[in-house]
This record gives sequence, C-alpha cells and structure tokens, in this order.
Amino acid sequence: MVRATVLHAYEHAPATRRKMDDAGVRPGDVKELADLRRIPLTRKADLKHIQKGEPPFGGLAAVPPRAMRRIYVSPGPTFDPEGRDAAHWRWEKPFIAAGFREGDIVQNTFMYHFSPAGLMFDEALQRIGCTVIPAGVGNTELQAQVMKELNVTGYVGTPSFLRIILDKADELGVRLPGLKKALVSGEAFLPVVRDALSARGIAGFQAYASADLGTIAYETEAREGLVVDEGVLVELVRPGTGDPVPPGAIGEVVVTLPNRTYPLVRFATGDLSILSDDPCPCGRTSPRLLKLVGRVDQVTKIKGMFVHPEQVTQLAGKVPGIASAQFVVTRTEHDDHMEMRIVLKESAAASEALAARIVEMAREITRLRGEVRFIAVTEIEEPEKKIIDKRKWD
Repeated sequence: MVRATVLHAYEHAPATRRKMDDAGVRPGDVKELADLRRIPLTRKADLKHIQKGEPPFGGLAAVPPRAMRRIYVSPGPTFDPEGRDAAHWRWEKPFIAAGFREGDIVQNTFMYHFSPAGLMFDEALQRIGCTVIPAGVGNTELQAQVMKELNVTGYVGTPSFLRIILDKADELGVRLPGLKKALVSGEAFLPVVRDALSARGIAGFQAYASADLGTIAYETEAREGLVVDEGVLVELVRPGTGDPVPPGAIGEVVVTLPNRTYPLVRFATGDLSILSDDPCPCGRTSPRLLKLVGRVDQVTKIKGMFVHPEQVTQLAGKVPGIASAQFVVTRTEHDDHMEMRIVLKESAAASEALAARIVEMAREITRLRGEVRFIAVTEIEEPEKKIIDKRKWD
C-alpha cells in the first residue's frame, strides 16, 4: 500500500511530486512505512496558503474538479475534495464497532452545509442499513422532540451537543428510552461525559477524523484507545522535525492517505497523540492511538470546528474600533467556551451593540458563537498568541 500510494501521488499530484523531487526522493526509494520519513511533511495548518498559491487544491489532488463527486468548504476557506468511490470517507467500520446495525434510526447532528461531516456520516449509515435523520446543528428543543417521536436509537455528533440535547429533554420532561448508542467526534470525549451517557443507558464511542482524511482511528468495545483505520498509514513524529517517535512517546499524528482522488503523503495533522503497536484486546491488529493530548500549534478545534489564528486577525480587521483580538478557549465539565478578548482603539467605546456585532462577525468567520470581553491592553495573556487553549486533555 505504501509503494502504490506514493507512486500514484508522485505521478498525479504535482505538489507531491515537487516536494519529493526537492528532497531527492524517487517513488522507488519508498518501499515500506519507515521509508516515508525521507519525504517532507505537508502541514494541515498551511493548507489554506498552499491552496491559494495553486488553486483550488494546491496541487495535492490527483484528478481535476470535474472528476470529483463533491467539493466541500472548510473555514479558511480550504477546499476538501470527495472522490467518486462510495467509501471515500471509510466510516462503516467505526459505526459497526460502535454497535450500529441495520434497522437503527440515527439522528445525525453534524453540519450538512459546506462541511463534509453531515454527508460523510449519513452515507455510511445508509450503507449499513440505518435510517438517517439529517438533523444538522442547533434547534435543541426540536432535536429532543424528534428523538422521542421517531424513537431514535442512535446519535451522531459532538459529545457536548448530545449532552445539551439530553439536558433539554429533561427540561421538557421528554423521555428517550430508545436512544442506546452514540458515535461522537469533533472534540474530546471526556470520561465524565462518557460516564454520564452510560448512566442513561447510552453506549458512547469516539472516532477521530478530519475533512481532509476521513476516518483516521476509532474506538472499539475494548475501550483501549482508538484503532487506526486500515485505509490510512499513520506515523507519529517529533513536532518540528518530521522524525518518527517510538511507540509510547508523544508525537504529532502524520497520515498518508491511499486515495485515488486525494493521495496525501505525510500530511501533518497538528494533533498530538501516543501510538501503541500492541494488538488491541478486541482482536484488531492495527496500531492504536492511545489518546489525543493536544495540538502542536495555535490552530484549535472548538465544538468540532477548527479555528485558525488568521481568523482572529480577520475578525479584528472587519469590525471597526478593534485594536487587537485574542480567543481564549476553556471547558466547563463537557462544554467548550470561546471567549473573545477585545482591545479597543482609543477612539472606540465598549457597548452592547459593538459586542453583538463582534459575535455576529465571529460566527460568520468561524461558524462558532463566543462571548465578548473588552479588556485593556495590559490584560492580554501571552500577547504573541492569537488563540490560547486552556482546556485539559487528560
């Protein structure tokens, strides 16, 4: 799989060919996974700039746009191609591992607008034989009512949004006896949330994926880390070097994607994890990511959406009166919170109207809601950072 992937990317994806040529690496030099270290990384954090330099896909796609099934748009914007292969995103195995079966009625709360998340889950569930409710995000009261009226048996979405729906159901006096399983992704699945779901009779399983790569790893009934999907090649490397780290050490997750449409070679995700090559007690023999432990850069995932430092700068430039902005991310129990700390120009005054304008613009740029806090320049923490993540990952 390694040889074929590298050869296909070299022959059909111009950017991969260039980076290999620049490093003096020929496809025949890569015979096994260990040989990949000779090829430079392509960083997810740089993808927006790479694509702008060579639109629309930065020379990383192996087919033209007209040969793709869909093209998605992630914040930045960055463009994510989907091939015509029905299993492009490889979500069937994670669902099966989480207990989803033919006949389940599943409420899919991932976004269907621009983002690939909604459809990538939707189509995999249909192939398994499930009935899908394309709920999307928001409308919490309606989400709870639909779960009751249609006797929903499975949930797909972020763990925090499931907790919000369940709390709303409690508030409304709505019982949800049919809801027994959940596949969650997009944010950390904390033990306190897992335990709270289990107390309600809901078995929650975690999956790790991205819009670029599809499924990377997923949880099984063994509950001992996330099994790496057989459709990808995963390395863990020392941040800043690209050199592999040994099993048991913290490293950045780097993925090589054997895909005819988007054959990414050594794609550095920016996520930190720990790899184990011991077989999973569930019987699967793929390596496991024991846990995700944070990020190597300021790019931060909040409620399933990536937020880039450039977006914070963009916000400051779009709202008159802002001298500088900084986002601070915290977590209370299972909920992520994004506080926008705003320093105003001397000519501007804090007001509810200005705060509302900032919230509106931030939602337009990041697709997330946050709270505004006006501060003095002397109150800025770590001024060199646009995003500060104060969440704990253990």
